[in-house]
Amino acid sequence: MKKTGPTREATRKLVVQLEKYGKANRQRIWIDLSKVVGRPRRSRITVNLWKLGKLAVKFKGKTLVVAGKVTSVGKGEGINVAAREFSGRALEKIKEAKGKALTLSELMEAKPKAADLVIVK
Repeated sequence: MKKTGPTREATRKLVVQLEKYGKANRQRIWIDLSKVVGRPRRSRITVNLWKLGKLAVKFKGKTLVVAGKVTSVGKGEGINVAAREFSGRALEKIKEAKGKALTLSELMEAKPKAADLVIVK
């Protein structure tokens, strides 16, 4: 059986960047994240703001990392989230509620500690 994965060039580059960053900094979380981002489209993750709000209460002060898309169902009250992509309305809600929304590339540039990140599956 043929191995499947992302077909978009940008997603493939992101997978490679995440893996290289994880190996260079010896942080397993980035390598795990690259494997989740590299999954086929049919098994991609979609998370709504309601679930992220619940997780933000549980993991106070941490950045929630979504390897897929964030949708706008719910309220984005003061959450810090990094994702592969956001719906337009979800991005608006997060910024209105004074939260932070970053792409995965921007998160790598910020160089956070692995202990401050939570991968949402």
